[in-house]
Amino acid sequence: MAGIAGIQGADNGELERMLERIKYRGPNEAWINREKGINLGCCELNVGGNSKSGSHHTSDGQRVLVLDGRVYNPEKSGMIDAEALLHFYSKFGTQFAKRIDGDFACAVSDNGKLILARDTVGVKPLYYGHSGGRLCFASEAKSLVGIADDVKEFPPGYVYSQELGFQRYTSQAVETPEFENYEQSKKVTRQLMEEALERRMKDNAVGGVLLSGGLDSSIITYIAHEIKPDIECFTVSMEEGQDLPLAKDVTKYLGVKHHVLMFGEKEINEILPQAIYHQEMYEESCVHGAIANFLAGRFVSPHTNCVLTGEGADEFFAGYDGQFRQGKNQEEVASIVDRLINVAHNTALQRLDRLAAANSIETRTPFLDTRVIDFCIKIPIDCKIHGPEQVGKWVLRQAFEDCLPEHIIYQTKRFFAQGSGVASIMRAQAEKHISESEVAEHNKIEGNPWLSSVEELYYYRMFKKTFPQPAYDRLVGRWDPFRPAFFREIEKSTS
Repeated sequence: MAGIAGIQGADNGELERMLERIKYRGPNEAWINREKGINLGCCELNVGGNSKSGSHHTSDGQRVLVLDGRVYNPEKSGMIDAEALLHFYSKFGTQFAKRIDGDFACAVSDNGKLILARDTVGVKPLYYGHSGGRLCFASEAKSLVGIADDVKEFPPGYVYSQELGFQRYTSQAVETPEFENYEQSKKVTRQLMEEALERRMKDNAVGGVLLSGGLDSSIITYIAHEIKPDIECFTVSMEEGQDLPLAKDVTKYLGVKHHVLMFGEKEINEILPQAIYHQEMYEESCVHGAIANFLAGRFVSPHTNCVLTGEGADEFFAGYDGQFRQGKNQEEVASIVDRLINVAHNTALQRLDRLAAANSIETRTPFLDTRVIDFCIKIPIDCKIHGPEQVGKWVLRQAFEDCLPEHIIYQTKRFFAQGSGVASIMRAQAEKHISESEVAEHNKIEGNPWLSSVEELYYYRMFKKTFPQPAYDRLVGRWDPFRPAFFREIEKSTS
């Protein structure tokens, strides 16, 4: 993992300030290159194992590249990640991004030209803005506060150059098998997941798995344990958390060392402002989940700075059943699933990235492997969502049903706030400071973002302390404006 930043035009000391604001993304090394009006910087995390330090920046004497991410192309051979990307740029020019198998946000300085690119899913973040005619960019929006105006998120799946503007690309990095029937789809799903784990663990840097006890992280734990029997798991939970007993069942079944951190109201209130600052979001359901993500990163950091997570399965294998069940027919269901994929980059993936990075932790996401994604897109929706009960992630469950206990494989989807008490604690805290009438007044003011609850106004006011300009409001993503109400209905039904 790394933090990257840059300025096309004169650098009046801003680049060092930009990097300093995100130093936690890479506390081990800072690197800056100034050449022909392009100023690039990188702060890098050394994840250990066989991963080489300094792997996120490179120069071949003519071109310079900085990178946040990892590259898994077989052609990489002995090259470090940044060298591999620069090799592809040298070979394919601005068409290089479509050839990359990996998660990346990068910048190239090529004889006075600046090229920016981001992976198709948006696993790695990137933002940009302008200042006095100069183009500025950075891994996180906070780097650009007070430096650039009209700050925007760099869109996933695009390459930018001044000559060509923004160009969308479709990945051509991999080819995945076709399948003739459902049985074949199960076999290929399992094979691709196992290969995705092998690629991410090859450098021996991974020191653990963030295990919630849900289906996705449990499958990751199983495969990781097959590859590395001494892998360790990390779980954070409240006393009432419904997932903790399942996480304990998984580690006991596999014989894996399990680290557990319990937290309560004190930790929630302590962490909330930090979580909102780092996450750069005020959306209610994202903030609920941020508490666990932030605590997990802090809990893991003394043990390792590189972990596996189950992020991405809900999006690509149709796991958000509370959402897709709102579809009236199969076409609507498929449309909802597609939308959840398209907003992942500035909802769930943003939360994961920021709150791990805040603790200098690199997360690796096998479910977002290029081959896994490519194959998932080929799988029909009725293979992902099964039967009259509309059970999501069906093909994934069946692909691994002989690997873990049945109650783990066929458990129902639970959101972190559901049943854990987190939502009620956070709502009670917000209600001490905000009234419903204040929310109504806020929503009447032209130009204000529409907020769905007293909680969101409470979080929004914390958010504005760091991000005062309206441009930053527009960066905040949503699954659905009415999603918080959906969460509260779930809580009522399970209380």
